[in-house]
Amino acid sequence: MTAELAPAASAIPRARSFVALDPDHFEAIRRAVALLFRIAHGEPFQREVDAGAGAVARHRAGNFGVFMGYDFHVTPDGPRLIEINTNAGGALVNGLHTASLLDPAKLACACRELLPVEAVEERILASFRAELEAARPGAPLRSLAIADERPETQFLRPEFELFCAIFAKAGVAASICDTGELRHGRGALLLGERPLDLVYLRDTDFLLEAPRSRALREAWLAGDAVVTPSPREHHLLANKQRLAIFSSREALLRRGVAEDDAAFLAGIVPETRPLEALGLEEAWATRRAWVFKPAAAFASRAVYRGDKISRRKLAEIFAAGGFVAQRFAPPGETQVATSEGPRAMKFDVRAYAYRDEILLLGARAYEGQVTNLRTPGGGFSAICVVRR
Repeated sequence: MTAELAPAASAIPRARSFVALDPDHFEAIRRAVALLFRIAHGEPFQREVDAGAGAVARHRAGNFGVFMGYDFHVTPDGPRLIEINTNAGGALVNGLHTASLLDPAKLACACRELLPVEAVEERILASFRAELEAARPGAPLRSLAIADERPETQFLRPEFELFCAIFAKAGVAASICDTGELRHGRGALLLGERPLDLVYLRDTDFLLEAPRSRALREAWLAGDAVVTPSPREHHLLANKQRLAIFSSREALLRRGVAEDDAAFLAGIVPETRPLEALGLEEAWATRRAWVFKPAAAFASRAVYRGDKISRRKLAEIFAAGGFVAQRFAPPGETQVATSEGPRAMKFDVRAYAYRDEILLLGARAYEGQVTNLRTPGGGFSAICVVRR
């Protein structure tokens, strides 16, 4: 595979410009990712969030999650973490896009954290092997499935094909399948008659509750399947209710986080509160200061900016329950090269991480209220961490 994206990925929108990221901002992002992982995997935090949780959320399989996505808005006061995602899409496309747009050999004097294509592939393979090793020490990675709901219809289906090409080069048999095609039998998870060493779960049924996930759920709870990202990672980190803890200095101190770390996280994670705790009247009166988000949703679904929401819609989501109010943090702005010339667009920064380390950086350039991949001229963008 060359630095140019494979033809299968050509349909995925990619901005032709790159985002320059201040090195201090990068260090803040790196520190936040490491701290949040360590806090979420500490026993005090886990005991608390496990109270009342279901069997899938509580199940400790030993592994973690490839491609955790930490999404930041770069404000005038520095980066602000707006959400955390499991199975964050675009990592491979963005990594190869960066390698093709920002040649590491030519730009090493100006940019940090740039990786050639081979290094991107090595990091990706290492994280999958580490997941299997964490759950089943000594087991070789020979066979895996990339599972999603109706994968042939998914916007990032071309990325799945790129993954298969990388795994094939490393001698790993990889298949793309619908989650409902998986079977549990003979003490293993099967695709057809083939036992699987690992499932890369791109399905957004995070806690394996849908009928299509039945076999996967049974195999995972029985210890017969290794699933990455682990459903437990979503429970610990990606449920937006956790941001209410991560954004509160007092809440972090009560959980044994050091004073300096608690103050740092409270500064980088915008204040987040359960909507019911804020109250309908207070939420309406102060709505312009907030963004309202469903705790368990993904991809900006059912997200409402307070300055755009109607009283009726606010009352509706308040009654529905399960929403949080997050203090609004404005996105950064960058100049994007388009066919009509330079154009100002909003952008966010996504840190793709494995455990407490950042693997890759990417950005998404867009217009509108929330991040999207539909703005003409926008899409996945490369990031240059500027050298001092």
